[in-house]
Amino acid sequence: MTENDALQAREKQELRPGGETTRPGRVFRPDVDILENADGFVVYADLPGVDDKTVDVRLEKGTLTLDAQLATFPAEGWSPLHTEYRLGSYHREFKVSEGIDSENVSAKMHNGVLELVLPKSAERRPRSIPVQGA
Repeated sequence: MTENDALQAREKQELRPGGETTRPGRVFRPDVDILENADGFVVYADLPGVDDKTVDVRLEKGTLTLDAQLATFPAEGWSPLHTEYRLGSYHREFKVSEGIDSENVSAKMHNGVLELVLPKSAERRPRSIPVQGA
């Protein structure tokens, strides 16, 4: 990959028919990074143009669901002359193991990135076993 390749614009991935069909308008699949450490997982979801008030995160029956509505144009009376940013909403689902402490999952938005912290349950966290001398 050349340096020029790294700077190429990439289109948002729109969910295709047969996938998410219950929402009106376009629905996009946000890109995510998932990191793991001894204490749990962190999911970073790219949600450009989303206000934290329009983000809905649910963990139900082993499924983590992210939904977010993209902001609309600034105010009434504005007519876009040229747009490269398509409006719609975001939707993404993940299967979550029983090893997640669902009571302590947290979420926060910062500059269009949603950060989800999914701590591992105490039983799933690695722990050191002290060794005693004889």
